[in-house]
Amino acid sequence: MYDEQTVFGIHPVTELLKQRLSSIDHVYFDKEKKSAQLFEIMKICRKERLSYSQVPEAVIRQMCRVTHHQGVVALCSVLPYHPVEKLAEISSGKEAPLFILPASIEDTGNLGAVIRSSVALGADAVLLERKHTAPLNASVAKGSAGMVEHIPVIRPKNLEGVIGDLKTAGFNVIGADMKNGQPPHSMDFTLPTVLILGGEHRGIPPYLLRLCNAITSIPMSSAAQSLNVSATAAILLYEIASQRAAR
Repeated sequence: MYDEQTVFGIHPVTELLKQRLSSIDHVYFDKEKKSAQLFEIMKICRKERLSYSQVPEAVIRQMCRVTHHQGVVALCSVLPYHPVEKLAEISSGKEAPLFILPASIEDTGNLGAVIRSSVALGADAVLLERKHTAPLNASVAKGSAGMVEHIPVIRPKNLEGVIGDLKTAGFNVIGADMKNGQPPHSMDFTLPTVLILGGEHRGIPPYLLRLCNAITSIPMSSAAQSLNVSATAAILLYEIASQRAAR
């Protein structure tokens, strides 16, 4: 059901950047191939904060499944990302929207599980970084058990600016960390909320951490060093759903 789209060749990738830029997850360049056209594509990637990398020619050939290529390949998401304007649409129709931001989650299974819990426990949208986070690919769709179809997934160009705007608009921005935070039951999750989860290796990136109004930590047995990010998401989302149901 879910197949990632591979687009290769200078002209097809250039058109993709013009017409469907938001659907691009990653761009691969042949590190041995140099041309003005490839350089222009790379400049667009930098400007638009698209994830890209330079790889050996054999990798490009394998991805294209052809012998002759033009040195560039783009991978696209299995589903289109929603425009950032969707957040305003949701906010105008709900008293206390809940947006989930799984930051720097590299494991596709974890991201899929977070999306699945987000749908099951009433989140209104999922926000993703353009870099350092697993793309919305077939593995994520599978890990979500198809729930990725039931929630808007948004990947803004300027995520920091979007979270700052939401904070100014009255959203409570809460970061989840393993320690030094308040227990979830002491937080007021009945307010409009952005819940930020940290990735497996990087945690919450500093540029997002400084936007948080507060940090929450799940109390754990001393025998456990940490929780998987998808387990953390499920626990916190259940607490949020419980508080809102009680209200």
